[in-house]
Amino acid sequence: MSKSVPWRLLSAVVVFALVITGVSARADEPAVSSSATSGSTQLAPQSAPQFPPLHVAIASVAPFVLPQTTVPEGFSIDIWNEIARRMHRDFAWYPVATQAELLPAVQHGNADVAIAAITMTPERERVVDFSIPYFDSGLQIMVHTQNDNSFVGSIGAVPWLAIAEFVGVAAAIVFLLANLVWLMERKSDRSFQKPYWRAIGEGLWVTMLIIATGEHGERDAPGVWKRVLVPTMWLIGVVLIAQLTATVTSSQTVARLQSNIRGPDDLPGKTIGTVPGTTAADYLAGRGLPFVSLNNANEGFRLLMQGNVQAIVYDAPTLQYWAPRLGQDNVSVVGPIFRPEKYGIALPGGSQVRKSINEALLAMYDDGTYEQIYRKWFASSK
Repeated sequence: MSKSVPWRLLSAVVVFALVITGVSARADEPAVSSSATSGSTQLAPQSAPQFPPLHVAIASVAPFVLPQTTVPEGFSIDIWNEIARRMHRDFAWYPVATQAELLPAVQHGNADVAIAAITMTPERERVVDFSIPYFDSGLQIMVHTQNDNSFVGSIGAVPWLAIAEFVGVAAAIVFLLANLVWLMERKSDRSFQKPYWRAIGEGLWVTMLIIATGEHGERDAPGVWKRVLVPTMWLIGVVLIAQLTATVTSSQTVARLQSNIRGPDDLPGKTIGTVPGTTAADYLAGRGLPFVSLNNANEGFRLLMQGNVQAIVYDAPTLQYWAPRLGQDNVSVVGPIFRPEKYGIALPGGSQVRKSINEALLAMYDDGTYEQIYRKWFASSK
């Protein structure tokens, strides 16, 4: 029994030591855990930063940005709304008075983006960046519809060239009919028993009488062929006269509604209006053509209908949008589209959102969203 006491005592000491060690370890755990927690708080990724709203500069130029609307509307407005939605970016509109102020707003930091109907040019590319193009455009001409009802105007509107062509065709037909009359009458009528050209002269006279009256001089014993030929010749004459009348009438109507400006080559010597700072103004200046400066397209339409300018040179989509709304009896868009151009979204040089905008536009092209927006605004003109 005496030998077992030391072993028991030794066992008790060991157990006590283990207990003390465990308590000490547990006492140290909170400090280690706190330190680890503090370290993890410093190294954990922070939440995504909240970007400030983008300031988007716009200027009225229908149908891209419609004028005088409570909430901005238009093709470019719809395009930007969809881009911003796909980028998950808030924005605020920054309206400017004229198109010429759009690029300076971006250059001077007043706006992060500018969108309306901004033509991409090498000169502009040197001062701002552009997105990929989102609209194909060009220049066109609008003129005041003429409506001259005077006698002199009517004479001037006669399509003399068309009449000359018609008379040539009609003369050939009448000459052919005169030969038929000659063949029919040469054996029975002494008036046709002459040399050929004199007999054909008689045939022409008879043919004209038939066309004018529908009758032939001989009524007593007309033959079968004569009964067929006379009304046929009369009907042919009626058709010729009707065609001549229609040609003159329609040509006069069209000529009255047309201007003597039918394309860019007719612009020299005319009073032209356009908006300064636009590609239309650059085009006219490049050709040495002076122009009346307009604040906007609406002012140009008013001056055009008042006769203060003879033509407006401007972006084709805008002119085509306004022409039916101003009335075809008042204005008309003439000539082909010239100086092709592309619209883009303007941004400051090195803008961080340019890539996101391009990606959104490409996705809109790919999934058909762009086409839907395009048809909404331009289905009637394309």
